[in-house]
Amino acid sequence: MQMRRALACLSLTPLLSLLVTVKPLPAAAAEPSPQVPQSGSNPQLDSSLRRLTQMFSPDIQNTMNACWEQGRVNLAAGAAQNGTLICGDGSSNTGVGYDTYLATVSDLLTASSLVGFRTVTETNPSINPQMLTTFLSSAEGVATLRGAVQTAITQSGLLPAQATDSTALLTDQVMEKLLPNLQDSNRIESLLGSTEQYSRVVQNFCTAPGMSVDQAKALVPDLSTIQLYAICIQESGTMNEVLRMMR
Repeated sequence: MQMRRALACLSLTPLLSLLVTVKPLPAAAAEPSPQVPQSGSNPQLDSSLRRLTQMFSPDIQNTMNACWEQGRVNLAAGAAQNGTLICGDGSSNTGVGYDTYLATVSDLLTASSLVGFRTVTETNPSINPQMLTTFLSSAEGVATLRGAVQTAITQSGLLPAQATDSTALLTDQVMEKLLPNLQDSNRIESLLGSTEQYSRVVQNFCTAPGMSVDQAKALVPDLSTIQLYAICIQESGTMNEVLRMMR
């Protein structure tokens, strides 16, 4: 029961904590400058969220903000003829590719949840990576995690309201990336790379204006895209504040 509750809470809150940082860009802005959400009662969380929104490169921020004012992204519609996104109002977002959007969003959501899981295993002695691995080897554990991820995506407002097909598609993508990491305790423990790798990513990928993913992977080729995002999320301090609020 304790593990089931932990899975549900930790897969939900980290996802939402990242998604609330995604806000529409001003129409005339030369560079992305998303609005920073305010918790209203937690200045530390506000500060960490502000830091997170300022980390990623303009291209990554533009990708995350795609279709925000056009009814969000209609993932279930597939790509337009030119390979770009189709928005909820039927328009084509010619600036962002469908595959790029899906990969970026699912990588960020996966990274956010993994940082949350890693943080809780370090701060809660009753839960460890091995327990997660064991629980997720069962159909019940996988179903619990999937339900929490799908609920988080639905409540986030990232996709059109009642867009069940799009939500299911994004949930599938996140689960496909999340499960292999959670079912191998070594991946959770090595999520943030070595001290040297962590430092290089923070200085070059997580610091404005920030490298592209391809540039960062060339700099630290042993790290995956999910690990790059995880390091930025960890460095922002957002997850520690979110988990502190859950206690």
